[in-house]
Amino acid sequence: MKYTSVMLKIIAYLLIFLLIFSSNITAKNIIENNSQINIKILNKNKLYDKILINQLEPGDIAFKHPDIFPDYFPTIIDHCLLFIEFNKSTGKYIFIEAGIHNSCVQYRNETKENILGKMWGPFARVRNANSYQINNAINFSKRQLGKKFQGEFFGINADKNYNPEDIKNDTFANEWYCSELVWAAYYNCNNPFPKEEPKNGYLYGDGIDIDRNQWKKNIFGHTVVWPKEILNNIIYINRFNLK
Repeated sequence: MKYTSVMLKIIAYLLIFLLIFSSNITAKNIIENNSQINIKILNKNKLYDKILINQLEPGDIAFKHPDIFPDYFPTIIDHCLLFIEFNKSTGKYIFIEAGIHNSCVQYRNETKENILGKMWGPFARVRNANSYQINNAINFSKRQLGKKFQGEFFGINADKNYNPEDIKNDTFANEWYCSELVWAAYYNCNNPFPKEEPKNGYLYGDGIDIDRNQWKKNIFGHTVVWPKEILNNIIYINRFNLK
């Protein structure tokens, strides 16, 4: 029985690995397949293909090579984080992520050198989000700190959910995988999330849907938001690096 359980886990990881290489996009493909449309978007919105790192703003989304794969693998865009702030005293760039490391939603402090490395990029800014919405998205993500990493991101047994209190309808509602957390932060960005909960409770939903697939179901009959679906649905700050 134990042997069967181990074999099933190995098969599941192999399926995830194959899905990443078959359905997700590499950094090279981002440039080759999306360059024309993104150049038009950048020109229309007066953004430039290359920016200085000090132009990274709170609420921006970072995409990167997943930590579970070493850097000698092909550069895969399959992890995303929400940028929170730059800490002048430490010189670190602070993100929030739902990560496999520590298996929870956590702060991630990164140096300029790491962000400029080949594991990071592209970086993106949500289309038409104002400062109020960005602040709400950040505060929502902060309220999720410490919550469990959702291992059902493969989409076999769980649907994406923006309401962490909806555990009656979704047993995974109070758990997050990386792109679900970033998507939910902006899906809730029209409502404030102060430290002290209002008497009537927090309001969820009614925000910006940054998932290109929106509520379409996958082949397993579930709604899942992958980093590439967010990446293809928002304005690029730059396509590959912050150099």
